[in-house]
Amino acid sequence: MENKNISKAYYDFSKLFTATKTFIDTHNENHNNLKERLSANHRATAELITRLYAKQLNKAITLGEDIAEELPGFKTFNPSLASCKGCTVRTIINHKERLKAAGFIIGETHRGKLGVELWINPVIFNVKKSSTIVIQIPSHLKNSNTISDGIVKNLHLLVHEQQELKNNNSSVDKLITEKEGVRLSAHKQKITEVTGTSQEQHKNIRESRNSASKKQKKMATSTNVKEADSAFLLQLVRDFWNYTRLLLYPDTMLSKPEETEILNCIWTSVFKKFKITGSKKDWEGYQEILYKRIDMVARWLERNPNRWVPPPHLYFSPENKRNGFNKTYEWFLKQELLKKEIRNQILIQKTESEWKDHNKGKGRHKNKTRLQLFRIQQQRLSQYKDERLLQQYEKSLHNMVNL
Repeated sequence: MENKNISKAYYDFSKLFTATKTFIDTHNENHNNLKERLSANHRATAELITRLYAKQLNKAITLGEDIAEELPGFKTFNPSLASCKGCTVRTIINHKERLKAAGFIIGETHRGKLGVELWINPVIFNVKKSSTIVIQIPSHLKNSNTISDGIVKNLHLLVHEQQELKNNNSSVDKLITEKEGVRLSAHKQKITEVTGTSQEQHKNIRESRNSASKKQKKMATSTNVKEADSAFLLQLVRDFWNYTRLLLYPDTMLSKPEETEILNCIWTSVFKKFKITGSKKDWEGYQEILYKRIDMVARWLERNPNRWVPPPHLYFSPENKRNGFNKTYEWFLKQELLKKEIRNQILIQKTESEWKDHNKGKGRHKNKTRLQLFRIQQQRLSQYKDERLLQQYEKSLHNMVNL
């Protein structure tokens, strides 16, 4: 079988991230004023721009465009940058201004409906010459048009290769690590990724489809549902890691094997391998609690620069009983109980104030009877579905009536 080798220059992401880090570190070393220095969030925005710009340039190289003499500008949109980073458009604009002042962005042109065009400091993108990629194309596929983007890609398991056959029929023990994403709006993201089904290998066998019994069709439908549920659950793992990385590890550079190890740890220790049964709504609620726990850790780190968390593969390790992420659950429960207690105190104070005003013939309920005021307050507090709140209200009401 003959092979055709195509050699193309391309931009190495690891070298570009190293150049970006070196540029920002050098800038911070030369500026002692805090307002002139670039923070971790500014660094994350710079790395995002570098990554997207490199993808844009590599695509241009693949299409045969000559960019050796002069690099084109980075064409983008502020809302899309904000969505990728998981922040507001105003934050992106502010970060761009800081990066301009630091010399990372040397120019910006507004294109109206076409977005904006950025020019990045050429020092960052002077690392292309040392990197080439060789693509081997088999001769029998060289002129073939049978490969298209419409065919579902092969999905890689989040397990070792020797376990692939054993876990091939599992509905949850698979994780797609091929495609990266960032959680978009506040703790919500729509899943648009296409996943394959276990029936795909038979899609070109007409006889097996037509001769399938009702029982086989029912089993196929059930399998498709399980695959959809599996894709939904495993998307939660990816979303959680992407959100965690933005807040807790914005400067950490990881290889593919390292990210796979971290995702495995999260799947095992945080989501318990999805062995706990629950509906999609239950898992979405659990995901929201996980995001809140990460927010708590991020605020804890911001309050003191000397604080730290272990590297992600240790922080989410199921063996880490001392300072792992699972320790934040008790912390979260204490904070939630404290919040409820403060909320209850405020609500009770409001009811007591209404009773005092009612006794003086004042307030919005001055024309109500005592029984009517009691019913109004009871109905209002019952909406919180907190038994302790109702008990506190009864105790407070007893004291107010006996004044």
